[in-house]
Amino acid sequence: MINSTEFAEQQRHLGFRIHEHDGEFWQSVRPFYCKPAFVYKVIERGSVRPSPFRSFLGYSHLVPDVSQGNRILQMMVITRETLDNFSLSSLPVKKRNQVRRSLERSQIQLIQDLDTHIERIREISIAQSFRQEQGAGAETPITRYTDDAESWRRQMQLSFSLNGRECWGAFVDDTLAAFIRTYQVDGTRVIQQAKVDTEYFKAYPMDGLYFTLLNHAAEDNSCNLIINGSPLHDSVNHYKEQFLFRSFDHPCYSSNACLVKVGKRILLSRRQKHN
Repeated sequence: MINSTEFAEQQRHLGFRIHEHDGEFWQSVRPFYCKPAFVYKVIERGSVRPSPFRSFLGYSHLVPDVSQGNRILQMMVITRETLDNFSLSSLPVKKRNQVRRSLERSQIQLIQDLDTHIERIREISIAQSFRQEQGAGAETPITRYTDDAESWRRQMQLSFSLNGRECWGAFVDDTLAAFIRTYQVDGTRVIQQAKVDTEYFKAYPMDGLYFTLLNHAAEDNSCNLIINGSPLHDSVNHYKEQFLFRSFDHPCYSSNACLVKVGKRILLSRRQKHN
């Protein structure tokens, strides 16, 4: 686990544009628009803001309750209350059996040596992007792992060297079949990536990975919340829900929420005119 200050320094080390203002660290996510360096940090509305010179077009952050917000951020989460009761028996019957099969066939372990496994991680990433492109669309284009392979390797090596950045792997017959990248900032654990090789679906390696990671989090009293991205298409959401993740609308404050609404209306109006 690392704190939000350490995370901000890591993000700066990874090449993100980070600055400190009002005692908080902010990231320039677009020109003149900022969010907290740790985007899931909850901040009281009006208590702090990024530098006005770097947030001319606005800024946004999560807030502790609905009354302080003017937008929402959808996310898939597991709370501490759910973790306190997490076990194999808390999962649906079919998923329990799949987890058991996975743990029988897979060896789940924290990857310590990236150099040994980086090409296999790249192959799995390509396989998943290809599979996604046949359906709802890839989160990361295949070209990131092919045409931009050297850049991707450097980014992975840099990220892997940072304190608190974990990569868990599921090995089937001594071959890496799936992996999850994750980190915890203060009491919030973030699942950054979860990827599996299509050829190993029948061994259910991702089921064993998810269960092992969540089991570790359940035993770690410092973990109060796990965030696993935003709700996507139904099949992905259903898979996460089988591991007790639930969709949650977190209140968010945006300094330019009105402008965003106006912009959306203008875009919608233009589309309707062209249709």
